Amino acid sequence: MAGTWLAAAMFLALVAGGVAFLVTTLRSEGPATADAAEPVVEASGSAPTPANTPATVEPAQSPALADDTDQPRSLETITWTVATPATLDELVQTWSLPRATFVALNPALPTAEPIAAGTKVVVHTGSIVLSESVGSPNDGRLIGGVPFPEGRTWLLPPDRTRAFGTGETITAVLAALDAYAETYPEAAPIQLGELSARKGGPIYGHQSHQAGRDIDIRLVVDEAGNRFDAERNWSLVKTLIESGEVVSIFLNRSQQVWLRAAAEADVGAAGADRYFAIIKHESGHTIHIHVRFRCPDSARRCVAYSLEETDAEVAKLLSKLPKGSGSGGTLVRKKGKLPTLRPKTKPTTPSKKLPRPPTRGR
Repeated sequence: MAGTWLAAAMFLALVAGGVAFLVTTLRSEGPATADAAEPVVEASGSAPTPANTPATVEPAQSPALADDTDQPRSLETITWTVATPATLDELVQTWSLPRATFVALNPALPTAEPIAAGTKVVVHTGSIVLSESVGSPNDGRLIGGVPFPEGRTWLLPPDRTRAFGTGETITAVLAALDAYAETYPEAAPIQLGELSARKGGPIYGHQSHQAGRDIDIRLVVDEAGNRFDAERNWSLVKTLIESGEVVSIFLNRSQQVWLRAAAEADVGAAGADRYFAIIKHESGHTIHIHVRFRCPDSARRCVAYSLEETDAEVAKLLSKLPKGSGSGGTLVRKKGKLPTLRPKTKPTTPSKKLPRPPTRGR
């Protein structure tokens, strides 16, 4: 009897051991589909993303803008942004650009469908030194006019057909705008006024602005937006004059009083005299300054001053300009009459014929 119980106990022990071994083996190996879920390390040491795990998306990098002050600016290619949806023909007319040239610069643009707002289109390529100012500011023309580029710290004039100038003028204005933005990094963008038409010549509302060397710049106001900011306006005017490229700045006399106070606080009365030698009173210039730039030394057909100025006035002006300004000290008088202002559309001449009386019965 004892032998029977001993044999039964040994049989139960063997069965229990076998079951335990089987359970342990199954736990260590896991299900047959587990191998597919294990990431396989490649030779490079990186593991692919599992199929049931969302892929990691890298944050998109903002494209660097052409006018970023941290990047060197290039004027070899100038782009403008489409403000509202417009067709190619509408843009050509709005911006006063030759259609064939515009299409060649932007071959991928649709010619019939509207171009989406925010699209950047090329309006100029090539060297800006090929532009030329011919004649005087109030009796001249512009060859190879360069469109003023867009930027973060300034706003272009609403009428883009009048946003063209010489390469030298645009370079000098950009340098002053960059210096202002560096001095006042939190300042609002400066509103630029009109320069010249693409080919220069008379434009309605201006006696000058004909040769690509004149630009209007809106005066800076305080943060409240209603008072003349003397300090910031003086900073901009001082930078423009110190460039040695400016021959005249026109500003109403009442605004000059405030500007003069800021200048004397900065450089003293004697120093302010030297700067204000080229700042002239001009009625109507109460919310903007009119800046006129000199002729490049190589521009033989350029006249730095207006026709109505006498030789004595010009000689006095040139003697007070910073070194390198003016027209090389040479007074070249160009004969001619001051242009008359031309409206954008010609007025219709009323017919001399009387209207025919209506026929009876009609």
